[in-house]
Amino acid sequence: MKKVKVLALLLAVLMLLPLAFAGCGKDEGGKKGGPSVVEETKEAEDTSKQYDAKIHDLHGHQFWFIVRELGQYQHLTVNEIYAEELNGDKVNDAVFKRNSTLQEKYNCEIHEDRVENPSSAVKEQLLAGEYQYDYIYDGISRLRPLSASNLLADFKELEEVNLEKAWWDQNAIEGFGIAGKAFYVTGDAGTLDERSSWVMYFNKDILEKAHFETPYKLAREGKWTIDKMYEMMEATKEDSDGNGIWEIGKDRFSYIGEPFNNWIHVAACGLHLSRISSAGEIEIPATISEDVLNAWAALKPLLTSPYRDVSDSGSRFRAGLGTFYSCLSGSILNMGKVDTLNFGVLPMPKLNEEQEEYWTSINSSWCYGFAIPVTTDNAPDYEENGFESGREQAGYFLEAFSYYSMGTLSVAYYEQVVKHQVIKDEESVEMMDLALKNKLYDPVVIFNFGKIGNSVFQEAGSNGGKAGSTGTAVPGSDVNYDTLVSLYESRVNAARKALKNYINYVTAED
Repeated sequence: MKKVKVLALLLAVLMLLPLAFAGCGKDEGGKKGGPSVVEETKEAEDTSKQYDAKIHDLHGHQFWFIVRELGQYQHLTVNEIYAEELNGDKVNDAVFKRNSTLQEKYNCEIHEDRVENPSSAVKEQLLAGEYQYDYIYDGISRLRPLSASNLLADFKELEEVNLEKAWWDQNAIEGFGIAGKAFYVTGDAGTLDERSSWVMYFNKDILEKAHFETPYKLAREGKWTIDKMYEMMEATKEDSDGNGIWEIGKDRFSYIGEPFNNWIHVAACGLHLSRISSAGEIEIPATISEDVLNAWAALKPLLTSPYRDVSDSGSRFRAGLGTFYSCLSGSILNMGKVDTLNFGVLPMPKLNEEQEEYWTSINSSWCYGFAIPVTTDNAPDYEENGFESGREQAGYFLEAFSYYSMGTLSVAYYEQVVKHQVIKDEESVEMMDLALKNKLYDPVVIFNFGKIGNSVFQEAGSNGGKAGSTGTAVPGSDVNYDTLVSLYESRVNAARKALKNYINYVTAED
């Protein structure tokens, strides 16, 4: 509205100028007088957020999702597909309202089945050609075996799906894709891609007692680095009785985490193991790049501090027994339940100040994608509903499902729940945005071909600090980082073969 008022005022002023000035415009680009005021101020129309598909009467079709059921990991439980009724929970109610809108508009029903391992549960059924589910919603790493068996539809071949639209995560589609295929997608219809991305939590009270300011200013200025974090770690670890033994539940660890953090920190330096060739193909180098090795060397002090894999690391941090805790962003839902925990959120630290952006990566077990089984072609009603195949019908409705999630489900989870119910300070809201801004997707790591991805980093630097039977955690100073290159090179051929076999499977002619 302000822009319209300013434009109207500007036009009025121009109209009142003496006519003598009317011919004084310069000829710019072959157009006398140059661009008009209207042309200069007109904003380009953003069509990526427009949904213009034809409304189909689906004649009561029941769309079934099979999703993963989780008990103990409540912060990772699927809650974005189905809701029985309104109950006051913001995410639940957003899901219920979205589904109600879709069911009425398209004359259909939305249902879900919850099982422990959806991808495994349906594989035999899919191999037999049986149609029961329209969608599988599961971890990306669990979905890959189904695509390798040609049991999933390629979204890029579905005319009813436009992957360039704003409700799809473009980076994820590229990162999950191999050989130009897109067997699993994510976007505004899911929240687990956000919940499965790494952030750094810190205990404000511990840093304050050690006379450190909260690191928000450092992060904001691009100066939150590995060295800065290590400096704070060294100043805040505490062997309570000075016996040199780091005892779980008694001593304060400077950094609590898990072996997976080894690769996560390398990825936070903006680095890949694999690379994309000029022809757009994934390449697995014969050995680890110098950039990765340099990052690994820089990380050694941080990753060999007494911290690693103490049993139930999240509860230890929530109990005040750690300065820093690196975990999935979804774990913030657990931290918000502890009134006595004065915590903050940060992006993963940079390698150094020269690094331009903060980066994070995803846990491929917990980052869920939507997949359409090829057996949807056996749906009995797709022709009646106006589609050429069952997979096109499923793709059409998932497109609508995702569009109607944009600005509803995503807002309910991230803006209303995470930012305004869980996070305890405005700076952490800003930091969460910064932490999740840039996600690094490395397909070789995501799918762990030949156990050459995250597994190599875990094995090369994860044993020090692993909880022992005596309830102690051994400092990681004895970790042999020299094994990283030899482990990688011993597996690179197997990784290349696994990648080649996968590509052969998914590109084979029927």
